[in-house]
Amino acid sequence: MPLLVCPNCGVGMKEVERRGVLLDVCPQCGGVWLDKGELEKLLSEVRQVERAYEEEREAYYRKEGKPYKKKKSFLEIFDIFD
Repeated sequence: MPLLVCPNCGVGMKEVERRGVLLDVCPQCGGVWLDKGELEKLLSEVRQVERAYEEEREAYYRKEGKPYKKKKSFLEIFDIFD
């Protein structure tokens, strides 16, 4: 018997591990349930990847002698967690 039932469709949710975080996912509708702290862990991972990408992009532009302008991140909407 599953620990959680999907609030959307009533099907038992499955635990799935993604990047070291256990997520509860509904196999029927694809809904995801995050426990306390899991969103912050996932955002931390994404921010690390984004920083590495921006560093590579900046290095490429400098090598090419082109002006570099940092792009805004969609993650800025989650800055309330910082």
